Order: sequence, then C-alpha cells, then structure tokens
Amino acid sequence: MNENRSTPSAVDKRPRWGRMRFGDRRLSALWIAIPAGALVSSALAAVVVATGGGGPQPVVGAAVIVALTLGPCIGFAWVAVVDRSTLRGAAEQPEQSVESRWFERATSGALTDTLLIVGLGTATLAFTRVEVPTLIALSAVLMIAMGSVAVRYLAEQRRG
Repeated sequence: MNENRSTPSAVDKRPRWGRMRFGDRRLSALWIAIPAGALVSSALAAVVVATGGGGPQPVVGAAVIVALTLGPCIGFAWVAVVDRSTLRGAAEQPEQSVESRWFERATSGALTDTLLIVGLGTATLAFTRVEVPTLIALSAVLMIAMGSVAVRYLAEQRRG
C-alpha cells in the first residue's frame, strides 16, 4: 500500500486551545479563562441569591446557577484572552475570507431592504392611521433585517 502522508504544517503544531500573551511569555489561554469564568459565574450566582432569586435553599440555588453558567463564562473569558494567531487551524486573515465577503454583501443589501420596507410600512401606517404597539413594530423591523440578511447570504453562497 502506498499512502500519501503529508508532513504536518506549522499550523498543525499550534496548540488546540491557544495561548495568550502575558508580558514576554505566552501562557495557555485556559490558565486565565478557567479562573476568570469561575469568578464571573460565582459572582452571577451571588447576585441572584442576594436578590432573592435563589429559591428556598439559596446554597442549592447558587450551585445550580454556577453549574449552568460556568461553561459559558469560561468560554467567554477564553474568547477574550486567547491570541487568535496561536490557534490550530485558524485562518490567518479571517476578514478576507469568502464567507466574510458574502456576509458583507448580504448586510449591505439588507440595509437597503430594511430601509425600503420600513419606510413603506411607516407610510402605509401613517395614511391608514393604524396604531401598532412599539414592541411589535421594533420586532418587525428586527425580523425584516434578520430575514433579509439570511436570504441574501444564502443567495451569495449559491452564487459562489
């Protein structure tokens, strides 16, 4: 059997979880992310328990809150401290990727769509004197914008 094995590139030698710069040294990003996430998660639990949201057994309530928020808090802390260039498989310049160009075109077109639809909708409501609650109107604007971006992004993706 003749297998074609490629040699590992420099990208493959980078650590899976990335590193952060700390002065002149580079430390694993998890060394900061885990304690920071645990601290933020504990603070959230303390705030919830202090405001009476911990239930009849505050210690159990705090433990549940910490258990539910620990993972996301560690994740957010990791994203905040990791040096992107140290991640295995990370694109060197993600802002120049095909997907980012698709997204840029989709969002710029969606702005035009949103302005047009909201302008026509506002004019229609003004002439018909129909009153719409603010929450519904703002939700509609948000849904129009999000829907337009999604449709335009998929269209850009199909075009290639």
